[in-house]
Amino acid sequence: MSTDSSLSHSQGSSGRADNVNLPQGQCRYILLVSGIKGQRCACVHFSLNRSMPGAICDCGHMACYHVKNPETSDTRHEVELLKQRLQALENELDRRREGGLGGVVARVSELEELVDRGREEIGQEIRGSYRNITRVWQSVKHLELQTAQLNETKRTHSKELENINTQLQQISDRQMELFDADESMEERLEQLESDHDLLATPGSQLSRPGVVVTATSNRASQVCRVERPLPSRLAHLGTPVGLSGTSSSPGATGLAGATNNCGAWTVHVSLLPTFSQPFPFERDTNAYKRCLSRGLHRTVVVGGSDSNSFVTAVTKTFSSLLIGRAWMPLQAKLCDAERLQGLPMLRPLDPKMIDSDYDVEFLRKHCGVCEPSGKIESLYVAMREETLSWHFLRNSPKHIDGLESCWAYDYLLDPNDPVEDDSMDDNDRPSAGDIVPSLPSLKRAASEISKATQVPGAATSENDSPLTKTPRSACLPTFIDTYRNIETI
Repeated sequence: MSTDSSLSHSQGSSGRADNVNLPQGQCRYILLVSGIKGQRCACVHFSLNRSMPGAICDCGHMACYHVKNPETSDTRHEVELLKQRLQALENELDRRREGGLGGVVARVSELEELVDRGREEIGQEIRGSYRNITRVWQSVKHLELQTAQLNETKRTHSKELENINTQLQQISDRQMELFDADESMEERLEQLESDHDLLATPGSQLSRPGVVVTATSNRASQVCRVERPLPSRLAHLGTPVGLSGTSSSPGATGLAGATNNCGAWTVHVSLLPTFSQPFPFERDTNAYKRCLSRGLHRTVVVGGSDSNSFVTAVTKTFSSLLIGRAWMPLQAKLCDAERLQGLPMLRPLDPKMIDSDYDVEFLRKHCGVCEPSGKIESLYVAMREETLSWHFLRNSPKHIDGLESCWAYDYLLDPNDPVEDDSMDDNDRPSAGDIVPSLPSLKRAASEISKATQVPGAATSENDSPLTKTPRSACLPTFIDTYRNIETI
């Protein structure tokens, strides 16, 4: 037993001695690498690999390839110095980064991050602003649409209010006319009641200013005719051109006797635009309707048979058109031509007769278109020196409603456009009676023209043989004839 222990002791000591004798230096083994010559192993210190038997280094090479003692060379010392210097440089660089350029870089980085965040926030705000602006524009468009609708509604309501005001004014005017007619009817009824006793006497005649009363007997009945002046508001509704039937009835008196007894008489007077007009305007033409709408055709109530009464009545009736300008009646003579037979031909008075007295006899002899009984049916007057243009008449006060359509542009009557006519001087405007186209086209047919049956006084021939004419076949429709001529049985 002692022998075994001594053996083990000797082996352990020899192993330790071997470890002491192992090399400690670097490996000098030349690596067999293709393309590289003289490349040695990089092991710098022998390290015994105890997992393998023998003296083999961890690099895989045996101890014989290693140097006995490690080499101490200047290169190793230099490497250590380089490591120290690199460490010092790294420390200095860290200090500079913390205190100088490093702080600037960090600050710049922070600023960049801040700028990026600011840009992002600004972008979000801009996008939100665009969304708000879009909503605002939509609201503005909606408000504009509502405003346009409100304006259209306002214009519609304004037009409706204007129409209502116009209708109210027309209703008011008509109501006033009805009031005037009612008052006139009441006055006439009162007058008829007061004159009933006198009218009941056969053959009696009342001489009263403005009233003509004629009593006639027809078999067992007595008929009394009463003629009174027309109210001013109703005078424009008709013309007394169809009086031949009443005046030619049995027992009717002539104009001479009537005017001598009562002192008042009525006649249809037409104010012509110019004294040189050869014929009056034909009924139902635009020219006639224009004159009728402005009151150039009226029934005039003359208070007496003298010249002063006639001049005063005509001047007062046409005062808005004459405006104080001098006028004169025109000579009227029935045309005997085949196509124009019975049409009144007009011409100015002779210069020596212009200043004459325009009494009933003068008018019947020279100017009037008379009925077979001798009553003056119609007269034509015109201004002595001046004329009336369509522009003046268009701007004159309206006399009769419902005829405004005749004032539309007519190439036969209006030589110029209405807009150009407004800019013309009054002296350059032609007279309304200057119509260039052929006159027969503007006149009535021969079948509609009244023909004279008797012209009393100077109009009769030397042997007092009366001329005959057929009654007027057509006249203006009027209800004033029944208003003017009241028959009491």
